[in-house]
Amino acid sequence: MEDKIIVYVAGNPNAYPMEYYDSQTETYKGVIPQIFKEFSDESRYEVVYYKGGIKDSREHLAENKQVDIVSGFSNSDEFYENTQKEELFDVVIDNNSVSYYICYTDMAPEDLKAELNAFLSSVPQKEISGLLISSAEDINYSVSDNLTVYAMSFIIIMLICTVILMVRRYRKKLKSAQNLIETDELTGLGNTEYLTNKFQQLINNKTKVLYQIIFFHVDTDRLHRLGNSQDVDDFFLFCAQILQSYVSHHDVLARVSYSGFAVLKYKKNNEDLKSWINSIFNEIHSYKKTHSEPYDLSVSAGIYQIKAGDRSIKEIVFNSLQCARIAQKEDKMYLICTDETLCSFAEKRQLQSNIEEAFLKNEFQLYIQFYVEPDTYKIVGGEALSRWNHPQKGIINPDVFVPLMEKERNISRLDYYSLNKVCMFLESLLESKIETFFMSCNFSRETFSADNFVEECKKIIDRYTFPKELLIFEITESAHVKNIPQIQRNVLELKQYGVSIALDDFGEGFTSFYDLQKYHIDGIKLDKGLIDNMFSKSGNEILKAMIRVGHNLNMTILAEGVETDRQVEELKKMECDVIQGFHFFVPMPDWKAKEKILDDFYADN
Repeated sequence: MEDKIIVYVAGNPNAYPMEYYDSQTETYKGVIPQIFKEFSDESRYEVVYYKGGIKDSREHLAENKQVDIVSGFSNSDEFYENTQKEELFDVVIDNNSVSYYICYTDMAPEDLKAELNAFLSSVPQKEISGLLISSAEDINYSVSDNLTVYAMSFIIIMLICTVILMVRRYRKKLKSAQNLIETDELTGLGNTEYLTNKFQQLINNKTKVLYQIIFFHVDTDRLHRLGNSQDVDDFFLFCAQILQSYVSHHDVLARVSYSGFAVLKYKKNNEDLKSWINSIFNEIHSYKKTHSEPYDLSVSAGIYQIKAGDRSIKEIVFNSLQCARIAQKEDKMYLICTDETLCSFAEKRQLQSNIEEAFLKNEFQLYIQFYVEPDTYKIVGGEALSRWNHPQKGIINPDVFVPLMEKERNISRLDYYSLNKVCMFLESLLESKIETFFMSCNFSRETFSADNFVEECKKIIDRYTFPKELLIFEITESAHVKNIPQIQRNVLELKQYGVSIALDDFGEGFTSFYDLQKYHIDGIKLDKGLIDNMFSKSGNEILKAMIRVGHNLNMTILAEGVETDRQVEELKKMECDVIQGFHFFVPMPDWKAKEKILDDFYADN
C-alpha cells in the first residue's frame, strides 16, 4: 500500500466544542477533528493538525503557506469574509444561526477539495449539528473549576462519540445505497454512473490534462458466435480481475458498456503506457490456455488523452471506444486518439444527427447481391443490403451507419424500413410476371428477439400480394444467444405464416449443429471462412459434412464469399444449392438489379 498524502490543518483553539486545543494532551479535539479523522481513515489523505497552542495562529499559518486547510471559523470572522469557504455545520446557539467553515489554501493538493467535499456531502450536517447543540447548549465552560472541566470533558467526549457513531452508520447506509446504483451487476466493478461521479470529483480545469481514458473493447459479437452467454460472462469476469490487478488507487476502473471497460488513469509516457497495456493483453490472451478454450478472443484498446477543453465524460468515453473499435478493425492491440481520428468521430456524430432526416427523405436505398445456381450461373435470388445515399457524402456503407443506429437503439427502424423496400421490390417483379425470384433479409439481434417482431413483419408483408415463400429471414449465430424462447416462437410463427428461415454465418462458431436442433430452419448459409478454407484437408471434410447434414435435414444450402472458379467447381461436387460472391455479382441498386433480372427473363423467354 502506498504512503498516504499528508495535509496540514490550522485549527481554531477556541471554537469549543466544535474545535479546540486541549493543552493537557497538546492535541486538537472536538467534532471537526473527529470528522477529519474519519476522512483520514477512508481516504488516501492523512489530515494532521499543525502544532497548536492557546494562541490563534490560523491567519499567520495561512499567509505563510504552512498549511493546506484553515478550519473552525464562523461567519462572524472578518478575516475570512472574502475567502472561498466550505460550510461544515449550520447550528443554532441561543436562537442565533452560526455556520462553521473550512477553506483551502494554495498549498492544498488538487484532488483534496473534491474528495473531502464528496466525503462531507454524505454526512447529514444539519442533523448532526442540531443534535450536538441540543446536547451541549446548557453546558457552561469554566476553566477555573477543574471538576467542572473534567465533567464537561467527559460529556463532550461522549457526545462526540455518539455523533461520530451516528455519522458512520448513516454514511454506511448512504454508501450501500449508492454502491447499488453505481455497481455493475456481473463484475462488481463500478458502472457508468460510478465513472461519471468519480470524474466529477477528480477532474477540474487544472487536473484534466493529467488524465487519460483507456477503453478496453471486447468483440462481443464474435464471442457470442464462438460460445454461449455463460462463456461471455466468464470472459468478462476474467478481464475484470486482470484489470483490477493493474490499476492503482489513483485510477478509476469501471465497466461502462456491454462491450467493455474504461480506465480513468494518470498519464504515462508512451513507453510506460505500452508496457502497461502489453502486460494486460498478455494476461488476457492467456485465457485460451488457462480455460482450455479452442479459440482466441478479440480485445482492443482505445486511448484518449483528456484535453483542457473537454467537458463531457460521455463524449470522452465515446472517443476512446471508437479508437478501440478502429484498432480492432485494423488488427491492432491499441490505438491512441489523434486529431485525425477525432475529426472522423465528429463526422460520425454529424451523420448520427442526419439519420432522422434520412428516413424522412427516403435516403436509405435497397441494394441487392445476387444468388446464382452453381451449374448454370443463373440468377435465382438476392440478398437485401442497405446503403445510405447521403446528399453531401454520397453512398455510405452499412458498416459506417449501422453502429450509429445501434448506439441510438433505432436499428429496428432500419430493419422494418428495409423489409418494406424488399416487399416493394418483390411486388414489382410479380407485376412483371417474375414469380420465383427470392430475397433474403437480415435482422439485428434486437429486432429478431422482440416479442412484437412477427406482428410488425405481418403489418408490412400483408400490404403486398407476392408469394410469402419468396421471403427468407436470416438469423445470425450472434442473434440468438439472448431470449432464445422468444426467437423460437418468432421462427415458428413466421414459418406458419409462410416465410422461410435460414441460419446465417453457419459454421463460424461452435454452436452451429446445436442450432439446427434448436430452430426449425429451412436453409443454412455457409460462412465465408469455410469457403476460404475449403481446400485444406480438414476444411474440405468439414464443409462436405455440413452440406451433407443440411441436405439430410431437407435444407437448402447457400454459400457466400465464392470468389474463384475452383471454389465453384468444388461446391458443385458437394452439391451446394446456391452460391453468392463478387466472382459473379457485386451489390447493386435495386433499380439496376431489376433491369438485370428483367433482361435475363426476357432473354430466356
